[in-house]
Amino acid sequence: MTSGKAKIMVAMLIWGSVGIFSRFTHLTGLGVAFFRVFFGALLFLGVFTFKERRWLKKVMEELRGNGRWILLLGIALALNWVFLFTAFFYTTIAKAVLVYYTAPIIAVIISAKFLGEQISKMRAVLIVLAFLGVITIMSGETISATDRGFLGVVLALLAAFFYALIPNLGRLLRDMSSEVLTFLQLFVASAVLIPFVFIAGISSGEIYWPAVGILVVVHTVFALLLYMAGLRDVEVNEAALLSYLDPLSAVVYAFLIFGEAPTIRTVIGGFLILSASLLDILKNR
Repeated sequence: MTSGKAKIMVAMLIWGSVGIFSRFTHLTGLGVAFFRVFFGALLFLGVFTFKERRWLKKVMEELRGNGRWILLLGIALALNWVFLFTAFFYTTIAKAVLVYYTAPIIAVIISAKFLGEQISKMRAVLIVLAFLGVITIMSGETISATDRGFLGVVLALLAAFFYALIPNLGRLLRDMSSEVLTFLQLFVASAVLIPFVFIAGISSGEIYWPAVGILVVVHTVFALLLYMAGLRDVEVNEAALLSYLDPLSAVVYAFLIFGEAPTIRTVIGGFLILSASLLDILKNR
C-alpha cells in the first residue's frame, strides 16, 4: 500500500467517527458546524502562516477575481455541515451517513443542469438506483414534520445537496491551491454562521470541550491535511473509492458506541446508494 493510500484511508476512518464525537459535544448541529469552521479556519491560518510568512498575501492574491465563487462555496459548506450534524441528532448515524452519500449522484445532476454535462443512460439508471435507496430508507419512517426519524433523513438529504454543490463550484476555482481554497471556505462559512449562532444558540447542555477539540483539531484540520497530502500520490478516482471507508466505518462505530444496529431497510437502501455511487466511479476509471 502506498503512503498516499494509507493517508487517505486514515482520513476516512477519522471522518467516519465525526457523528460519534458530534453527539458527545452537547452542541446543536449549528454549534458543531460553527466550531469546526471557525476554529478550523484559525488553525489553518496558524499552520500555514507559520510555514510561510507570505501565506496571507498568497491568499489575497488567489482570492482576487474569485470572490463570488468563494462566497458560494463557504455558504454551501456551512449549510452542508449544519444540516448533516443536525441530522445526527434526529436519526441514527447509519441512516444519516448513508443518505448523505447520495451527494456524488446529486453532483452529477447539478453538473448537467449548470455546467451543461450530458447524463448518459448508465448514469440515469444510477441516479434512479440511488434515490430508490433513499426511498427504501425513508419507507420505515412516518412521513410527518413531527417525526424525528423522517426529519433526520430529510436533513441528511439537504446536507447531501449542499455537499454536492462543493465539487461543482470547486471546478470553477481550479487555479487556486487546495490549502488556500480550504481556508477560505472555512473562513467564509464562519462568517455566514456567526449571526445564526447569536440568534439560535449553540448548545443543548454543558459543552464537552474535549470532544469539540477533537472535532476541530483531528477531524477538521489533521484529517483534511492528511487527505490533501494523500491526494498528491493517489489518483482522484482511487481516492473516491477509498472514501467508502467513511460511511462503512460510521455504521460500525455507531453500532459499537451507541448500539445502533441498522435495520434491514437501512442496509438495503444504503447498499443501493453506495452501489450507485461506486458504479459511477468505476465507470469513469
